Amino acid sequence: MVVPPVALDGREAVRLKAPVGIGMWREGLHRTLRKRMCEGDFMPGEVISIRRIAAEYGTSAMPAREALRWLVTEGALVFSDSRKIIVPELNRERFQEVLYARKNLETEVSRQAFPHITTEDIEELQRIDERINEAIKRSDVASYMRGNYQFHFHIYRLSQSQVVLPLIEILWLQYGPSMRYICNRWGSSSIADDYHQEVTQALSRSDREAFCQAIAADIEQGMMLLS
Repeated sequence: MVVPPVALDGREAVRLKAPVGIGMWREGLHRTLRKRMCEGDFMPGEVISIRRIAAEYGTSAMPAREALRWLVTEGALVFSDSRKIIVPELNRERFQEVLYARKNLETEVSRQAFPHITTEDIEELQRIDERINEAIKRSDVASYMRGNYQFHFHIYRLSQSQVVLPLIEILWLQYGPSMRYICNRWGSSSIADDYHQEVTQALSRSDREAFCQAIAADIEQGMMLLS
């Protein structure tokens, strides 16, 4: 039987081989759709139908419906006046509020992650950043968004936070679609000046304060896109 894709630790979705029930279907779809929203695969105002999701993932309507309703409860999707499920459109003030919350929470979770970051992690972050830079050169916004998500969450997951990390994930569910819209509108020039190199350089010299400051500056750069 076909089973739901499950996204783990920023990797591409994979398909389980063992038979699963509706609950596993729903959880797998939810994790995959969550990741796609954080990466900006969906645009503000886009209609996300149950039929579409069921067709894309080869599932029945029930787990698709439950996964989408789960995202509605998290604020990632909303019901329109006509009861369609859509990606919400954030106004300028709401988007700035999300970025402000990101700056505070992500700086703190980065501080928690710092003692757990190894040389291998730094090398992986550098590889991710190289892919991001190549995406910027190609004006490949989709690849940039995926890489940016992978870069940040590679760090944040190392914090092992059970409180702050879930809050950050909720913020990225709201941030991803709007950031994708901004990048699509303004092009690669709007995303070229990130602080990922400063992040990895600070980690290489074991400078925790510079590392946290670089994370904060990277998020502030997103705020500048609205100025």
